Amino acid sequence: MLTRYVKGSEEVRERRGWAKFAVALSLLVTSFLIYLTFQKSGSYFYLSLSSSLAFWSSLGILIFPKIRIENKLSFLLPFTVYLVYHSLLYGIVLGIVEPGGLSYLTSMNRFSSGYGYAIPPSDPLYFPLWVFQSPAVWFFLGVYEADVVPYSLFLGIVIGELMGLNVSRLVTLNRERRTLRLGSELVLLPGVSLVSGASCCLALPTILLYTLVLSVPSMSYSILLILRSPAYFAFMYYGLPLISAGVLYLNLRLITRASETCRLRTDKKNLGKNI
Repeated sequence: MLTRYVKGSEEVRERRGWAKFAVALSLLVTSFLIYLTFQKSGSYFYLSLSSSLAFWSSLGILIFPKIRIENKLSFLLPFTVYLVYHSLLYGIVLGIVEPGGLSYLTSMNRFSSGYGYAIPPSDPLYFPLWVFQSPAVWFFLGVYEADVVPYSLFLGIVIGELMGLNVSRLVTLNRERRTLRLGSELVLLPGVSLVSGASCCLALPTILLYTLVLSVPSMSYSILLILRSPAYFAFMYYGLPLISAGVLYLNLRLITRASETCRLRTDKKNLGKNI
């Protein structure tokens, strides 16, 4: 009977997995078809928005699993803060930390905003680049500019969720550590990894390079060439968020395993008392 139940559960999970994949694939195909027909319509913004929603929804269906949130407040707070920072404030912070950026703080009382889209080239190979960047919302706070595009918003949600889960599980692990009277080093390593994973997207490489320019003038020309290069932009814009997501995911697995181990020890301890 138990074998039949387990087999049935596996079949249900497999069917759900295939259904999820079919929905994601259909959304991806829809997004690409919109791209191919983009030139034949005048409703460019709405076509771009529809294509982007279909594309990123397909990735979201495949990436985001069902999660169990143990401490909702400790999840929602870091998730919200990081999402707002990554999606809205990153460009402004980067503008402030640039050399001379602080001198324009007095202009922050002026605000303007808008939205737009990109008309894609006829070559289908440009589809990923187009759907990553269009449509977009931009705003200026004084002279500081921030752009919200689908890629940055999606990565903000991914990293924000990983941040929230890490903090939530770390709070739970710390509570279990105290129950078992274990040392604080159990949460120290995951805490350091959490901070390092979050700092990947805080423009630290740029800040360090700017600091080096100001400290060692003889290296300024070479460093400025690096800062202006397309490779460095691609690394900062595309690479760092993915590195952050990878570090936070691995750290989440570490915290989850440590928490499960503590729970097993607690259950054995309670079982021994009952006997």
